[in-house]
Amino acid sequence: MEPLRQFLASPVTIGVTGMSWWAEIATDGSIVTSDDERTLGFHVAAEDRWHHGPQESGVRQVRRDGVPVVETRMRVPNGDIVQTVFATAHRGGMVIIDFYNDSPVPVAIGIDRGDVVIDSVAAVGSVAGADLGSDAVAISLGHHTSTRVALVPRGVSADRSWFDGAPTADAVVAGWKTIVDRAGRMELPPGVSGSSISDAVVGARCAWLLGELVDANDDPVSALLEWDQLCRMGERAEPLVDDVAHAVERVARKHLSGASMALSAAERILLKAEESRAASDVREIGERLVGTTSLRSDSLATAVRTFEERLAAPNGGTVEILGEGLPNDWSLQPIEVFHLPATAMATVSYAVRWHGLRPAIVWEVEGGEAALCAPALDANWSSSDAKGETLLAHTAEVVET
Repeated sequence: MEPLRQFLASPVTIGVTGMSWWAEIATDGSIVTSDDERTLGFHVAAEDRWHHGPQESGVRQVRRDGVPVVETRMRVPNGDIVQTVFATAHRGGMVIIDFYNDSPVPVAIGIDRGDVVIDSVAAVGSVAGADLGSDAVAISLGHHTSTRVALVPRGVSADRSWFDGAPTADAVVAGWKTIVDRAGRMELPPGVSGSSISDAVVGARCAWLLGELVDANDDPVSALLEWDQLCRMGERAEPLVDDVAHAVERVARKHLSGASMALSAAERILLKAEESRAASDVREIGERLVGTTSLRSDSLATAVRTFEERLAAPNGGTVEILGEGLPNDWSLQPIEVFHLPATAMATVSYAVRWHGLRPAIVWEVEGGEAALCAPALDANWSSSDAKGETLLAHTAEVVET
């Protein structure tokens, strides 16, 4: 899972699908736009002093639900200043930066570049006590109030009217989630082995939607996995058929690591493109390669698919649920998984709930037939029913305190 953890720690690309203009958010809250590579820093004048993102230890950052809506909190006396950054297609494309003063005293937000659009112009004043550049301004922000500014592509003329009808951060999060969750949704226990990794999966899918794709000539395994994720999120499969064929040929000829999962991805893409004969050929290639290739999670795409397969691992017509068992910090915690691949056509959804120390599973298979089993939790259970529920034999260990 290391590629997923590294992905979470990397700067976040904020953009809109189909547009070439984007911005990158550093872990200190600084924003760099792609058209001129100028930086908009995160600067706050609090009651004690100026606070600058790159110099502050009290800066924390999260991706909201894993999507490219980035919340950065800067510690100031008795509270935080919260910066939330996201891109929207509103008015042809803009990056919106919301500031919220989650502290009991007023502050000033330092804006260190002059090409931003400012919503609260009445609150704008000069900068005192910090050198933020010749075109810098300060925006007064009362306690528990908010304001917003925006960045637009270079050469575009914008004014305050551009904020009319612009979406909220919550609406943008919901929009991303609606698309990304089509590929499979995971509601996992909190922590580094659960919700943090599922957020990284969401973030990776968003990055692929924004065009951050590998070169298929360099890494055909990852390319097939990324294309499969895109198709599962609703992208058309037909334009990918020729590229899939070329990638499959390279994977099979070189017996590349991760071939099995990549060829399964190729089969799903081809079936979605209604290329059933080609999909059958790919399945036969995969059957011939069984046991001849190794699997390493050495790329973001293989790490994502490996994590999905820990939750639901297809093997022919059977799907192994939680094949590696339950991590210690998942024990006695609810788990929900929706629409992960079960076969080339079918998906599986399930929920785990606890009856005392024993887990109960409720499941549904859609789009085709698949048998389910969970040998790590109950070696004697399996089912070919499309939906059902059962109490599994596994018993959680009680940790005495």
